[in-house]
Amino acid sequence: MWCIIAMLWCTTFIFRTAAWEGMRMPQLHIEGRYLVDDQGNKILLHGFGQTYSPWFNEQGNKWNNYDVEACLRYNKAKIDGLLSVGWKVNWIRLHMDPYWSNEPGRQTTGENDISAFSMTRFETYFKSVFMPMAEYAESKGLYVVMRPPGVCPERIAVGDAYQQYLIKVWTHVARQVVATGKTNIMFELANEPINVDGAGGITKFFQDVVDAIRAEGCPNILWVPGSGYQSDYRAYAANPIKGDNIGYAVHAYPGWYGSDAEVESAENTGDVAGGGYRGFLNGWCERVKPIADMAPVIVTEMDWAPKKYNASWGKSITGTRGGDGFGANFKFICDLTGNVSWMLFTGAEWLEQYRDGLADGGTFLTDPEACVRPIYRWFADYAKEWPHDQADDARRMVSLTADADRYELPIGGIAAVPVYATFADGHVECVTATAQYSFADESVAVFDKGLVRKVGDGETLLTISHTDAFGTTQSLDISIGESPLFPLTNEGFNPSIWEKGTFDETTGTLITGQWGFGGWQYPNGVDLSAYKYLVVRLKKQQNCGASFRLFDENNYWSSPAMVEFGSSTELVIDLHNLTKDGTTTKFNPEHVYIIGVWTYGGGDGVQFSEVFLSNDGKTPVPPTALPNITFPKRQSGIFNLRGQYMGTTDTLDRLPHGIYIVDGKKVVR
Repeated sequence: MWCIIAMLWCTTFIFRTAAWEGMRMPQLHIEGRYLVDDQGNKILLHGFGQTYSPWFNEQGNKWNNYDVEACLRYNKAKIDGLLSVGWKVNWIRLHMDPYWSNEPGRQTTGENDISAFSMTRFETYFKSVFMPMAEYAESKGLYVVMRPPGVCPERIAVGDAYQQYLIKVWTHVARQVVATGKTNIMFELANEPINVDGAGGITKFFQDVVDAIRAEGCPNILWVPGSGYQSDYRAYAANPIKGDNIGYAVHAYPGWYGSDAEVESAENTGDVAGGGYRGFLNGWCERVKPIADMAPVIVTEMDWAPKKYNASWGKSITGTRGGDGFGANFKFICDLTGNVSWMLFTGAEWLEQYRDGLADGGTFLTDPEACVRPIYRWFADYAKEWPHDQADDARRMVSLTADADRYELPIGGIAAVPVYATFADGHVECVTATAQYSFADESVAVFDKGLVRKVGDGETLLTISHTDAFGTTQSLDISIGESPLFPLTNEGFNPSIWEKGTFDETTGTLITGQWGFGGWQYPNGVDLSAYKYLVVRLKKQQNCGASFRLFDENNYWSSPAMVEFGSSTELVIDLHNLTKDGTTTKFNPEHVYIIGVWTYGGGDGVQFSEVFLSNDGKTPVPPTALPNITFPKRQSGIFNLRGQYMGTTDTLDRLPHGIYIVDGKKVVR
């Protein structure tokens, strides 16, 4: 199958916070794509957030009137409360809310309006509110990430007033942390940039902020936001921020990156729709993974729950890993990436009320489909992987396992291969991010930062090994096989690239959601330029307005090349004479990312017979030449053109289209 297969619990080390109370917290810094401590341990942080304003502290029911002592008393109590009920957290996102720095009585248009900002007030309340809360959090073993007051305007630009505002704020903070030696306090440089204009774009905008901080002699870790409300980091991959201790701050909510979100219409209430696991993963690989391949990531806003609870920013369900829903797949993807710290954005007053001993139920705090219950338990499981005494023999690895012993991929396909180490004390860790991978034939497949990528024809053997702290090494072998470029299987076909659909591999039937799209995705692109045609055959006429669409950009909202089915049951698509919808731009078959069918939704759907590449518009393309192969002495059965045995003769119709040697004779399937 082309898509990324299941993955689970893939994490590095993390620390227990309570043990740090009253003692020095390890100094953190960034090495390559990892956050590490002063002992060289790779660190992942898991935490929560606080905003210091009356409205965000239970809608003004707890304190008001710039009452510093009441604010501190309330928010310190929330930290104490959630730790006392067992939350295994080790960082806090501290919002320096504009409630304190805006001049009282000055009207603004919202948090993105800095016209009422007073530097004098910011300096005053940084000293009396924000720094005391940071120090209190640290006393409880929590690292601190400070966020500046408010949110970004819709459009910001290099050299504009907002950039100067950020430089002014962070210059003051940098001076204070240097003066007080608070080098473990981290800075999230802005909240949710959307569009960034000006020469140099977003990199230049935040490089200037970084340079101003460093000019104050401040070495602290800086988390840089992306555009599109902190969802898009492709610009940084091409032009990263320069300097040491630079990571990137991401936001993730249901509906983002192609993930599932709750939708409502006249026909349904509370349904969850989106791209499912594969859509979410492809969106993440497109927008976040390019920078996560280079630097650590921290997710500074994320939550979910069914809308009926009115208790979360994101509306979705936990769902299942590799299937529907947002929460389980969010964790899945963070764990696979291997260097993603994250937090729960639900208010501390909710977290303090959580009781894990209560039975599952129909409330925000007891429903496993809302974020609080699963995250409480996930954080506890992460804590089992925190560093231990290296002399503790119970931490010796006793076995290494994987989810499957074979994965089938087309050229251009990718797969995650979750790998688990079991230790003498019985606990299990996913070690995908830290295992070693080698291939018998690297012309067939390669490993790239958490993903196996199919790069050539044929099959190969993947050997995975992992070494524990005692020097014990365990290994296992996994086969990487061949699959069609357009598999018509439940595993290989995604019916929910846009809107929730279904696919029945027995009948080949796709039924999309309303105005939905289903098909195949190639996150790294696939080159079809060597072929003349793409042939699509249906078993019967469709009646749902179907069109076949091909995208040469890794973005569903870009303009595709489109061919309408109408009453035809066969499309012979000339790959070299297509234009993108609504434009005169030629479609480029050298890099194709998304291929599939759009429909109005519902009805009888679209019933596929076969989809294949061709040079005559009629038959699948066989290889242009036979390589020199020495076939085994046994000639009965089916062999591929590499001389590999593929099965008995009665299994030919289940193999991908191509050329095979069947009982010693060449056969085109």
